[in-house]
Amino acid sequence: MDEDKNKNFLLLIFSLVESKYLSVAEINNLASAAGVASELEVMPEFWLTELAVCQTADEAQDILLEQMREQHVVFDERYVSLFLGFLYLGVQEGKISLSEFEAELVDLIDGYSNYMILTIEDFCHDFSPLNCLPDQNTALGCYLIDAAEKSKNAFCAAIKPLLNT
Repeated sequence: MDEDKNKNFLLLIFSLVESKYLSVAEINNLASAAGVASELEVMPEFWLTELAVCQTADEAQDILLEQMREQHVVFDERYVSLFLGFLYLGVQEGKISLSEFEAELVDLIDGYSNYMILTIEDFCHDFSPLNCLPDQNTALGCYLIDAAEKSKNAFCAAIKPLLNT
């Protein structure tokens, strides 16, 4: 697998973990499947082995961050889109609370404003007054829906080869 695919896979897995979209057991299973997939030479075996037996999300994040540093992965607009999409899917599916989503969204807008078309003003206008997820008629709602679709597509593309082994 080439270097760009490795980096994309790392960003995908990290965004899944950081957004709390996958449980630790699901992370373990995904890493195990990636480790035995003959078609995917994603990462060194020790990395997948460590991830396959990690006990907590924090431990998984540490493993992933170390590998991301070694691979020189950049937290760019792709990461922002994946993370935001999984956050949105997570709150829709009840995996995280609306208040957790709100806090993460504010941090994301604040920390990655150079990669987002959204501002804190958009957030305050489209999210805060309603205290619920914005609908697709708002700038924030459209952005969230688009990010969620991209995240689902990226996840499906990454796990499809793993399911065929």
